Amino acid sequence: MTTTTTVSTTTTTTTTTAASISSTQTTNTTTAVTTIITANSCSPSCNSQQTCIQSICLNVGHLACVLVWSRSGDGDIVVTTPNGKTINYQNIGPSSSTDQGILDRDDTSSTGPENIYWPSSGSLPPTGTYYMCFESYSFSPTISSSDPLTVTYHTVHASGAFFNYTRTFTSVLSDSYNCGATSSTLIGSFTYP
Repeated sequence: MTTTTTVSTTTTTTTTTAASISSTQTTNTTTAVTTIITANSCSPSCNSQQTCIQSICLNVGHLACVLVWSRSGDGDIVVTTPNGKTINYQNIGPSSSTDQGILDRDDTSSTGPENIYWPSSGSLPPTGTYYMCFESYSFSPTISSSDPLTVTYHTVHASGAFFNYTRTFTSVLSDSYNCGATSSTLIGSFTYP
């Protein structure tokens, strides 16, 4: 069963409560989509510490941030924690510089997914606001209004709550693998827990 709520305006704020998880999203010129997934489509099935996205079992642990995009190429996931630590392919973790988050899947030629997660055997992710950004490394044809690229972030909580954030890019934007509330590459933000 899938429940979807879509809101598209200049500034969008959506608050969703599912399985006692509350998420507040604020985005600019972004479509915020909240989806609660109760079915799994991977075969063989994922284990209890994983979720299925694009027919691939991905690690979830306490929290996972997953990035996919609409056409083949090399895009990069960038997540900044509430403590200001940024996780990306240049800083994969786990370490104090990533608040123990781990980039465990980096896709350089397809449509993702890329995955950052906090293992359930490790410390809890920091409490507060996380920022999720997208860096376009290499796409052919180049991202433009005639060849746009739609990027979707999924956040997955250990409880199974699953939230989506989507943005369509019509030009190549870069923020040098930084990610925050004013980043040109921002897809969305959420509050954990």
